[in-house]
Amino acid sequence: MKLNQLELYLIDVIRGKKKGFIPFVIKILFLPMSWLYGAAVTVRNWLYDNGWMRRYVPPVPLVISVGNIVVGGTGKTPTTLMVASAFYKRFSLAILSRGYRSKAEKLEEPLILSEGNGPLFPASYCGDEPYLLAQRLPFATVIVGGNRKRAAILAAKRGAQVILLDDGFQHRSLARDFDVVVIDARDPFGQGHFLPRGLLREDIRGLSRASLIVLNHVKDLSEFNAIKALLKPFTSASVIATVSEVQSIRDLKGDKVSLPPQTQVGMFCAIANPDYFKITLEQAGLNVVNESVMPDHDEFIKSKLELFALESEQKGAKWIICTEKDCTKLENHLELSLPILWVQMDLRMIEGQGDWLNFLAKAEEKIY
Repeated sequence: MKLNQLELYLIDVIRGKKKGFIPFVIKILFLPMSWLYGAAVTVRNWLYDNGWMRRYVPPVPLVISVGNIVVGGTGKTPTTLMVASAFYKRFSLAILSRGYRSKAEKLEEPLILSEGNGPLFPASYCGDEPYLLAQRLPFATVIVGGNRKRAAILAAKRGAQVILLDDGFQHRSLARDFDVVVIDARDPFGQGHFLPRGLLREDIRGLSRASLIVLNHVKDLSEFNAIKALLKPFTSASVIATVSEVQSIRDLKGDKVSLPPQTQVGMFCAIANPDYFKITLEQAGLNVVNESVMPDHDEFIKSKLELFALESEQKGAKWIICTEKDCTKLENHLELSLPILWVQMDLRMIEGQGDWLNFLAKAEEKIY
């Protein structure tokens, strides 16, 4: 079994998609590692909470972190876009991203991906998520690198009024004014275990640090209220509900494409939770007849995409389709047996608009 296939298999085991003796044994073997991981995270948070570990305070009026308590797939990047958009046109905004699994992440000094004119480097170098943010918010400064302190210093020198930490909830060495935490309504507590037995990056009690909770993928008001009640013992933060919505379907040139209902497509992606993408496509009226799923942030190989396109065509597909994040890693003039489409999605708030506006008002008070 190849490394990327093993990664997908283990994630399915953790999420309970794989049944039988071998998945059961894997879960048992993962438990001691999970306990050790949980203990280490708990001690680390205690040291920060009690002032034993110092935090750098950037000389910037407002710092907001967007993160989660589990690994991937909660809708963190769309939430980062939603928060950024609230400040983007009125203030000097800098977004700090780690650039997970990218070459830029390993650089000693942070990389300025965007200076207010869109991305200066390809996604293959800087990472798909920061590239997407720089593409969607071309007038913002986007800085990529594992050292958030140096990135924050760079942002401050460039006159940032607002710093947005992408995936910053666990990065406690950098002080922030507000923590926005994204939670997946369909698995709010990451299978109830720390990594690697579950998906938790830290104890649920860490939600006490949250300023605002964004509950994503909510089915209805009843589910929202039920999960809100589950969260209440752990946090006093306001909770808002969102869903992902298709804004448009586009080709590689960026032109909008209108597809008739039940159009057959092949779906390919390298994201943390591909199930949600498939559900989104089906809700948009498309018929997914073939799938190719890779680990989050993986690169696409043209020859393998061509094989997937041929397989999809044999199954009746007219197009192959991916997410906006996946599209950032594709060549603009890539030609396969089937044309490629991508989906632009945004969050729509379905509950808690008043709490959202109150949060923004408190945040803006820091700037003035």
